[in-house]
Amino acid sequence: MAELQDIQALQDQLSKAVTDCETWRATGLLEQYLEAYDLVEALQLQLRRRLRLPSTL
Repeated sequence: MAELQDIQALQDQLSKAVTDCETWRATGLLEQYLEAYDLVEALQLQLRRRLRLPSTL
């Protein structure tokens, strides 16, 4: 159950990070956009790894 909560938390963080990234891109602030883009990439990697790991109960 905790694993599902962790996955949901990662999905929530990813959703917010994508929104932030799109906002920074739209405003034209390159440095903030690149930081937000890196965060999106890192969260996507974490989520992919979490979904591939076998469940240990």
